[in-house]
Amino acid sequence: MPRIKEMIAEASQVLQGICENPQKEVRTMLSHALGKELLWIMAHDDDTIETPQDFLDHIEQRKKSVPLEYILKQASFYSREFYVDERVLIPRPETELLVDHVLGWVKEHQSLTIAEIGTGSGIISIMLAHFLPQARLIAVDLSKEALEVAQINAIKHGVSQNITFVHGHLLDDVNVPIDVLVSNPPYIKKDAILDKNLSYEPSLALFGGEEGDEILKEIIDIAHKRKIALLACEMGYDQREKITNYLHTLNAKATFYKDYSDFDRGFLLEG
Repeated sequence: MPRIKEMIAEASQVLQGICENPQKEVRTMLSHALGKELLWIMAHDDDTIETPQDFLDHIEQRKKSVPLEYILKQASFYSREFYVDERVLIPRPETELLVDHVLGWVKEHQSLTIAEIGTGSGIISIMLAHFLPQARLIAVDLSKEALEVAQINAIKHGVSQNITFVHGHLLDDVNVPIDVLVSNPPYIKKDAILDKNLSYEPSLALFGGEEGDEILKEIIDIAHKRKIALLACEMGYDQREKITNYLHTLNAKATFYKDYSDFDRGFLLEG
């Protein structure tokens, strides 16, 4: 039987060129397969064990560029674990900034009803429900499959009673007054060349139209027509100028914010 450190070294070599930090991912997959904490794996790397079949299966999947989050059926967001699979987009760290901006605004304005367009795995609405237990959350998605995942996560994090899940397009089926509209919509251009990892993620959650900003503009129109007090939206790093120009046609002006890599990543529009 191999030592744990030998198992990790061999698998890490297999994943060279597939991921940025093969050793870290291999340890995570082995930890998951053994049901042990990462600290245990590192403290027992001289131990000899039988190679778990789940671990071998995970390595084979990762060799094909299947994202680690889909392999393990979990992703971290706001230091919490969420269930994810191929029905939903994998949460990104920069989306935490979107939640932060909404929370900062809501604390000042005491907003009560928050709607989310394109809830996916539910991470945004779930975290807002966690931090704002008095708020009413309405989470909308065009995908019934995505809503199933979001409901799993809402139950897991104990906020299902605070969120109404709606299957529908944009806010077509939401007829109550909205104080805050939040969205991390599809915003990638239709013919964009994507990283191989992204090929496993649902295209409905990635592509925003021929130019990529069509759904963003529809969401802006909704916020404008409904006189929603705050629209908080994530966007592509190269879409600030297009969004600014579109808002100019509505005599509106947004505040833009940057992500952890100093790229433009989202905007806030007060109605």
